[in-house]
Amino acid sequence: MTRAPVSWALLRAVVDAELRQHLRDPLTLILMVAVPLVLYPALGAGGHALAKAQADRAEGRALDVATEPAFDLPEGLDRVEVVELRAAVESGQVAAAVRLGADGAELYFDSRQPDSLDARGRLRDAVRAHRRATAAREVREEDLTAPEVALRRKVGALAPLLLLFTLLTGGLYTALDVVTGEKERGTLETLLTTAVDRRVIVLGKALVVFVFTAASALMAALSGTLSARWLAGVELSAATVAAVLVLFLPVCALATAILMAAAAWSRDFKSGQILSTPVLLVPVALAGAALVPGLDLNVATAVLPLTGMALATRDVLAGAASLPLVGLAFVGTLAWAGAALAFAARLLGREDVLLGASGGSQRRLRGDHRADAGALFGLGLLALWFLGQTAQAVDLVPGMVLTQVGLFVPLAVAAPWWLGLPVRETLRVRGAPAVEWLRAGVAGLALPGLAVCVHEAQNLVFRAPTGMFEDVFPVERPLWQLVLVFAVLPGVCEELLFRGAFYGLWQTRGSRGAAVVVTALAFGAFHLSVFRFLPTAVLGVALGVLSVRARSVLPGMLAHTLNNAFAMVVLSYGLPLEFGPPLVVAAAAAVVVLLVRPAALSGSATGRSAAGQL
Repeated sequence: MTRAPVSWALLRAVVDAELRQHLRDPLTLILMVAVPLVLYPALGAGGHALAKAQADRAEGRALDVATEPAFDLPEGLDRVEVVELRAAVESGQVAAAVRLGADGAELYFDSRQPDSLDARGRLRDAVRAHRRATAAREVREEDLTAPEVALRRKVGALAPLLLLFTLLTGGLYTALDVVTGEKERGTLETLLTTAVDRRVIVLGKALVVFVFTAASALMAALSGTLSARWLAGVELSAATVAAVLVLFLPVCALATAILMAAAAWSRDFKSGQILSTPVLLVPVALAGAALVPGLDLNVATAVLPLTGMALATRDVLAGAASLPLVGLAFVGTLAWAGAALAFAARLLGREDVLLGASGGSQRRLRGDHRADAGALFGLGLLALWFLGQTAQAVDLVPGMVLTQVGLFVPLAVAAPWWLGLPVRETLRVRGAPAVEWLRAGVAGLALPGLAVCVHEAQNLVFRAPTGMFEDVFPVERPLWQLVLVFAVLPGVCEELLFRGAFYGLWQTRGSRGAAVVVTALAFGAFHLSVFRFLPTAVLGVALGVLSVRARSVLPGMLAHTLNNAFAMVVLSYGLPLEFGPPLVVAAAAAVVVLLVRPAALSGSATGRSAAGQL
């Protein structure tokens, strides 16, 4: 029996129908296209910036070394008199030591210490430069860390990533099946209409996911222990493995909450599979901090989500754990897990989520445009990354104009128009009381002080590399041009995009305070620098408060412009902008101006409403 030939017209119709079906769902398209395009560069840039910061921080610090006999050392190495070179390195009295002899040099270092590794390289170069002036000889290096100890440190740095990735993958498809799969099959609605308490159903499903994540972590730990012993000769005691598993119990709870929330948010199995990329990669990237040289477990890093537990696990496996810090990391992870589980429970308690009625059309009919705000952020980030950054790399000033006027403004205006919302009302382009313009003017001049104070506080935990802000702006350009391109344009265009379109879409179903914070976080992330994120986000909160108080985006434009213009003047004239009493006073003034309600507003109902919106 011969088959009929393929109907190309019918094939074309099928392909056309399927493409139309998928393109009607912008959220799925963004998760499939935008997330991979943004996520990998963002993770790479963040990791590179963190590693560079650690390297720059080490490079800018003078290190103590010992030499026998004494010879000239370069800047950054300080010679210390010691009795015995080897013992001085082992005890940590010096970072590295070298003994010069007729047939070469003996260099001692400790690979467990990042400073010692750094001193080893600097001292080796100094020895070679010194011996070239006489007679070049071999430099023999001896690592005072036992090979098995160094190997344990490497295993300890890698193990948290492997464990986390394994338990996430172990629980992911279970979560998708017990929540998303039942929504897609139509059995979840039937289950929820039974006499069984809904909380019991949700808790039971969460426990099933927890069992799979914990079981995956257990199997990975046992397999990793045997592999480390057979393949690398690393002996891990049963007590050490048990300690790691105990440490990972709150991680399993946190992973369960993340997976359940992702599964509930996904309308169908397809969108859940697409969402699995960021769900898997972002937590693993946070745990990847254990691989960064010089990043130690301390009070600040111990409370970071997943990062603290990864560093604690690394130290436990390396046999160098501090019990109080490990305990703090455990408690911190428990707190993050509790918050995540509370969020997941709240999400799972919503009928529109559980019954799959949270699609784009249903959501928009309810007036909820928060997902559209997220889509706007993703599109803006893509435009900035691939178009704006490229244009600015070719020529900074025209590229900046293109980014602000050619990308940000069209996105801000097109978003509400595309969604059928009133453009001017969504962007809040309206007049404001005179007192709010005065507030914005004073705040704009004081905000640089607040930014510097926040940056200084951040440096106590997470120091930015020296000179990272140098050569950011073409200071050879006329001051008026710098102010126009780097102050006025961002002040107008970025405010229109963030405090206008993004805030206007997000605030449709959330509180004004939450919308201000979320908009500020998006604003900080948009600047594509892990070191600028916190100061920029704080600036975003301040600008959001201004816009809410004024019920208009315009005063925030003035404050944003003045803040940037102040930086332009400082850079152009080479003036110092360093932490000190004047900037602390300016920061305090900015906070007071933002929070205090002027008497001029308290006398009117409009003023009372505007002042009490946060």
